[in-house]
Amino acid sequence: MAKKKKNSRFGKYANGLEKYCGDSLTAAGLDFVYEDKFILMEGFKYPSSYFKSTPKSKELKDVSSRQILPISYKPDFHLPKEKVFIETKGWVRANDSFPLRWKIFMNYLVQNGMGDYKLFIPKNKHQVNEAIEQIAKWKSKK
Repeated sequence: MAKKKKNSRFGKYANGLEKYCGDSLTAAGLDFVYEDKFILMEGFKYPSSYFKSTPKSKELKDVSSRQILPISYKPDFHLPKEKVFIETKGWVRANDSFPLRWKIFMNYLVQNGMGDYKLFIPKNKHQVNEAIEQIAKWKSKK
């Protein structure tokens, strides 16, 4: 999949909702890591024959010797001190891979002793505000 080019008006963020969330977290005094990378599955070599078509060829090609790349996931915001992940999602297409990737990420968290993390998927600015209010409440109780 081709990497999306980030819009320069959002700085390091991919879109306006991410920028709003990052700016709001900063304004609330919450430390975060943007797009922290997690390896959900290591890369490997398939031990038997493997044939597939490639972008340059419509014919099946032997790709048995190729390394299968790892599967990684980068949640938008990781707040390690608060044990929180925030994945901002505006509109999601019906055939988008996000729901599957999110389930795999949640399973990764459980399998790696991080099942106590709180997860948020805000779809708009109002929901970003709600998430930050909730995180601030948890933080004040500590």
